[in-house]
This record gives sequence, structure tokens and C-alpha cells, in this order.
Amino acid sequence: MTEDTISSLINPPPRMLGWVALALRVVLAGLFVLAGALKLLDPAAFALEINRYQLIPWWSCALLALLLPWLEILVGIALLTRWFSRGALAWVTALLIVFSLALLSATLRGLNIDCGCFGRVWQSTGTFWPLLRNLLLLGMTVFLWWKPRRH
Repeated sequence: MTEDTISSLINPPPRMLGWVALALRVVLAGLFVLAGALKLLDPAAFALEINRYQLIPWWSCALLALLLPWLEILVGIALLTRWFSRGALAWVTALLIVFSLALLSATLRGLNIDCGCFGRVWQSTGTFWPLLRNLLLLGMTVFLWWKPRRH
């Protein structure tokens, strides 16, 4: 490797960082919009999935099943369109942390449940792989928080 190649890997050009950030925003936004939309198809089933985590009372599960999909869709759209972009990124980060903690709790307690992340479309994912996926997604948000903004 030449010195220029090593330097470009350590300090990538701002244009490349911009493209990486855009790709990450599109992936995160797309996943949140998709997850929210799929949960809207059957809110009762989503409430049951939330209840299987055994973390909150049933009435809270039902309320979350009605509100959470809309929040995911709105946050995804805001992240994609850069409308309230820092706020949207804060919501995405917070939601991923909460989802990850719920998955970790279920995993540690040995609950044999579906994550409920994408409604009834993708089932039998358990909690371990979705937890790893969420950690990867959190890494993406860290990059988006870290990436210097254009002036």
C-alpha cells in the first residue's frame, strides 16, 4: 500500500463521507418506514408480540401497537427527507436503544419469542439475530452523529 492509499483510508475525502452518510440514512429510513408500515397491517398481532416480552402491562402493549408504527414511519420519513434531521436521528437512536434493551432482556431471560420487528411478515427471527442487527444499526447512527456536517 502506498502512503496516499493509507492516508485516504484514515482520512477519507468529505465527498465519500457524504455518500456513505446518504446510504446509511436511506437504509435506516427505509427500515423504519418498512417496519412501521408492516406493523400497521395488524396492530392486534403487534400488541401480542409486544406483550410476549413481559415488560409492560397489556394496556401499554395495546397503546404502543397503535402509536409505535406511526412514530417509526414519521421518523423514517424525516430521516430520509432531512426534515428535522437531527431530531429524527435522535429518535432513531433512542428507538434502537430501547428495542435493543428489550431484545437483550428477552434473550437473557430465555424467552422463546419472535422479535416482532417487522410485524407478521418476517417471523421466527427470535431475539439474538435482531439484537445483532440493531447493534449494527446503532453503529450506523453513531457514524451519522459523528460525520461532520457541511457548512
